[in-house]
Amino acid sequence: MFSGRYSYAVDDKGRVGLPACLRDALNDEEHDTLFITNYVVGREKILQLFVPSEWQRLLTSLREKGRFNPNIQRFERFYIGGAHEVSVDKQGRILIPQHLREHAGLKGEVTFSANHDHFELWDKALLEKELKASEDLLMDPEFFSKLGIQ
Repeated sequence: MFSGRYSYAVDDKGRVGLPACLRDALNDEEHDTLFITNYVVGREKILQLFVPSEWQRLLTSLREKGRFNPNIQRFERFYIGGAHEVSVDKQGRILIPQHLREHAGLKGEVTFSANHDHFELWDKALLEKELKASEDLLMDPEFFSKLGIQ
């Protein structure tokens, strides 16, 4: 399980360093690759990153869904079809495929945001805007009760 936010810079070649906790998880699994794919949160385009065991768990879960459901097919076409297995270099960096960088508008400063079993990769300014909107929602005294969280 992951937690935290980590900011890095994408270099001119499209490489970015990985948070130590993500590198450690890959080492624990004896892997030097991870899976990265396109995703959409609300109307914001981001990327998601998974260690191999969590990616396989996700694929297994999707296989159990209705294969003839058009919405599942659309999701798989976008999400699974957009995924890449990427290698981690000796400096602990990955090369983000160009079409994924373009999808999420990643140039310069980016932020890895942990989400339980995977990371989201955001343009840093876009995530800051999203976090501010989330903070505004959290100020509503009814917010937690609406979620069923005490």
